[in-house]
Amino acid sequence: MSDARLLRLFERHYPDAGEALRRFDAHVASLELPFVLKNYVREMVYPVHPRRPQGVPSSIYYFVPGSGRGSYRPNPADPQHPSYLNTCDAVGLNLGCPVRMLRAMDAITQLSPADQQIARVNLKNTPEHLSAVEEILWSTDWKSPSGLRRGPTPSSYDWAFEVNGVTVLLEAKFRRSDWPRLSERGSFLKTDDGFLSNALHKFPYPKQGDALHVVGITTFDTITEEFIDIVGYELQAAPQIDAVVFRSMLLMTHVLAIDVRVYYRLKRLLAIPKLGDFPLNYIVPFNIEAQKNRVAARPPSEVPVFQSKVFHWMIKPQGPHPYPPIEHDLYRLNIRSRSSEGEPEFFVIPNPR
Repeated sequence: MSDARLLRLFERHYPDAGEALRRFDAHVASLELPFVLKNYVREMVYPVHPRRPQGVPSSIYYFVPGSGRGSYRPNPADPQHPSYLNTCDAVGLNLGCPVRMLRAMDAITQLSPADQQIARVNLKNTPEHLSAVEEILWSTDWKSPSGLRRGPTPSSYDWAFEVNGVTVLLEAKFRRSDWPRLSERGSFLKTDDGFLSNALHKFPYPKQGDALHVVGITTFDTITEEFIDIVGYELQAAPQIDAVVFRSMLLMTHVLAIDVRVYYRLKRLLAIPKLGDFPLNYIVPFNIEAQKNRVAARPPSEVPVFQSKVFHWMIKPQGPHPYPPIEHDLYRLNIRSRSSEGEPEFFVIPNPR
């Protein structure tokens, strides 16, 4: 059953689904994960909706037992307590995307044996498994990178590589806390610790040589003007960082830099994503009552206006769209049961609205 599901998924994103499945099986076997991944491959099938008579592609994912996140966790008594960020079932939190996993595992084969071992250890750590996948994927977002290697120490940047003769030092971040922007549109922007506070110490300062120091941040949703303003302000106070690149799971890319010369250098180095590279129907189901309580308890947004002088460039994914964008209110999900490991069994219901 899991092979059939994986083949259906890989047929959407690879010219040879069978070969993709063979690579996937070989990679997973070599990882020796603490859970049998193929035992947790699931498919969510969507009933035909009146607003989408042509149907919606199924969502195929794997559950990660031991992630420490998911709807099995109780919602906090205080709707705004940060622990609510771990109460959602979503790709990137406790559900994994096999396509993202395969592309990440293909990427680490370019590493030296020692660096491969570090990546494998990170992938085997179940609470951080999905973040490790996203970290590895940042090494693939460039035009023909070469010399891919890990940073020199665990406390330094994540990746170093060369693109078109330019050395890039990259610190990769996955903002797991970004998912409420999808459920609470227009009322959520987490800025407690800023965007760059955990990356400042990763790069040498003063800078040595002509390498580009870049922070890559994966988000669930595309960034907004508020993000651009806040990050631009932080960049002005962080001379050891040349640029920040945001890439959402919807494949929109945003490049932010204070120096226009950095801006133009990066434009030549970043690959343009293709719409068929990854699924575009990732699920982020949320508890409706808890979401309403959070919105009601949240004070009006008071995002400061910093008036930063940041250059901003957006890269749109190219190619034909595999299917029309899926409106967020097409379906509701009920959880019919839950395993002893916290895995939900979803039941999809067309939303009549």
